[in-house]
Amino acid sequence: MTSVVIRCSTPAGSPDMLERVEMHHVRYFVAVAEELSFTRAAERLHMATSPLSRRIRDLERELETPLFIREYHRISLTEAGKRLLPAARDLVEKFDALASIVAGANEPAPAVATVGMAPEVSPRLRERFLRVVRESAPQVRVRHESGSTAPLLRAVSKGELDVAFVHGRARSPELVAVRVEHQRVAVVVGRGIGFDDRTSVRLHELTHLPYVSLREAAAPFVYRVTDELLTRHGVHGRVTVPSNNQSDLVPMVAAGQAFTICGAEFGATHKAFVGEPTLMLPFDDDNIQLATYAVWREDRVPHTTVLRRLIEIIWDELAVKPNGNR
Repeated sequence: MTSVVIRCSTPAGSPDMLERVEMHHVRYFVAVAEELSFTRAAERLHMATSPLSRRIRDLERELETPLFIREYHRISLTEAGKRLLPAARDLVEKFDALASIVAGANEPAPAVATVGMAPEVSPRLRERFLRVVRESAPQVRVRHESGSTAPLLRAVSKGELDVAFVHGRARSPELVAVRVEHQRVAVVVGRGIGFDDRTSVRLHELTHLPYVSLREAAAPFVYRVTDELLTRHGVHGRVTVPSNNQSDLVPMVAAGQAFTICGAEFGATHKAFVGEPTLMLPFDDDNIQLATYAVWREDRVPHTTVLRRLIEIIWDELAVKPNGNR
């Protein structure tokens, strides 16, 4: 039997009494005090009324004070019963919680992996990564950090992120980059400026329009590669939107004043133009692709178990092989 210590003051103001009582006595008292009926309390406790009444008498005898006023077809709490009820409730709740407290004592605490995601990462890559982690490393819990490529790379370099999924290669020698995804890109132009009947476009046809983009700082590698590509094809006009919000590109493009480039299938920029009076046309002249890389700091790998597990998953399940397949 489980014994507990209860402190109770008698109504007469006698000294506090410390007595050993059984845990089930406390549980029975709480049930009767809450129901204010021996019959309903007995039903709640799945027992008969007579033994319940005897147990309450035993408790009152141990505490040397009545806890209930018994009247015909009615009971109520004495002053001592009212004082005892909050402490008895708390005691029962804490006792019942013991099993759940110790249930996971022998299980290792989950390891937390902090993973950054750039805006053009596809939902299917993100969902596949999370699914594989859940299935092959259930002890690892992933915490997401969203951001553009440059801030995510800085966070990886500082050790604030374990891994980041970013666009374009990382140039820092301390970082390892593995390509995990790529998609064709499309040019986005406004309707009514000469491309409405087209299914594709060549870059030299866009030389009369400036290219509008977000700030270079958001994704420097992608910005430089795009700038070199456009210059090579004779597109020299540039407009920079001073923000990191892809929806800020929409007004100029929809008005026919500029064009931009986005992923042909998914991504934040792609999503910003859905439903707008614009066209997304693939390029004819180059197999232009937007690549996503998983990036981590090599010197942290030997010392970080969770990072080693993530890298195994990336190499085995996500890395794009030389033939373009996983």
